[in-house]
Amino acid sequence: MTQVTQLLQRMHAGEAAARDALFAAAYEELRRLARSRLRDGGRNTVLETTSLVHECYLRFVTAGELRAEDRRAFFAYASQVMRSVILNNVRERQAERRGAMRRI
Repeated sequence: MTQVTQLLQRMHAGEAAARDALFAAAYEELRRLARSRLRDGGRNTVLETTSLVHECYLRFVTAGELRAEDRRAFFAYASQVMRSVILNNVRERQAERRGAMRRI
């Protein structure tokens, strides 16, 4: 059983410090995942690797309970969250180009 899986189990058991320990243990792999996501996204985003990982963490925290049961599910979910963050960022930039903020 991997460290990430163990931390997920501790988190589901209600251990408060497990969430922060989970992200500390997974941080470097989350950065690699973010680099990969940003590379696939092309030039349409101004996000950097670190800001994408931190935004992903914030979304995990505000979403409430993390339902991933193991390491694979955790990183699959993190990848989906990163994709969502990138898409939202691109949409905001495109709206700014069209003058969406000037209409107010």
